[in-house]
Amino acid sequence: MKEKPLVKEFNVEKYDRYSYGKLELLLYAVAGAFTMALTGWVFYRDFILTAICFIAGLFYPVLKKKQLIEKRRNVLRLQFKDLLYYLGASLSAGKSVEQAFIQAHGILKNLYPGKTSDIVNETGLILKRLQMNENIEYIIKDFAIRSGIEEVHHFADVFSVCKRTGGNLVEIIRTTSRMISERIEIKQEIETGLAAKKQEQRILSVSSVIMVIFISSMGGDLMEPMFVTVPGRVIMTFSLVLICSGILISNRIMNIRF
Repeated sequence: MKEKPLVKEFNVEKYDRYSYGKLELLLYAVAGAFTMALTGWVFYRDFILTAICFIAGLFYPVLKKKQLIEKRRNVLRLQFKDLLYYLGASLSAGKSVEQAFIQAHGILKNLYPGKTSDIVNETGLILKRLQMNENIEYIIKDFAIRSGIEEVHHFADVFSVCKRTGGNLVEIIRTTSRMISERIEIKQEIETGLAAKKQEQRILSVSSVIMVIFISSMGGDLMEPMFVTVPGRVIMTFSLVLICSGILISNRIMNIRF
């Protein structure tokens, strides 16, 4: 009979979700609404269509949430590497797994002060669940499932096999830590190489809108049919779709995931 983790007794984080603070939600909603309203006015010069764009922009936090979830996981991945380092150091000194987590939790609290650090909260949760006599394998496996981080999954699987077969736990932790470090370094090198391209992509995206503003302001009556006639609005809509498609495609190309 397998032991079931007592997760329901604790307030655990689910890293596939993101909860906005009131100020944060307002900030993203205002930014999205303002950007969409400005874009709507530039391309249509119509109050009703601009209002529709403004309302559509209020849903920007929904789109932003996925990016914030991925950012949080990336931070947790870096923090998990530090946890493995201190676990390995404690185990090398002859401490048990439980004692290693206690010592690592104390060090991480000093390394990441405050109540917002996910790895500090997770190690604190691990200690609480250990006090409830939960199996350490199930605790780490639950953390891996909730985090959605591939490296944590690898560590949980190897840790479980190591505990059951009596493998070299210290060497396993060192190997996992080295693997995570290499993956992070490679990703940072790629992101550094793409930084200039991403900046160019942002400039090109903004320049398209600026060019429309410049032509419409300098063209005078020449551009008026583009904003008041049906064919003109179809052309402007098609142009806006092309610009948005270019932004989405370029973002997808440069969004390298590991």
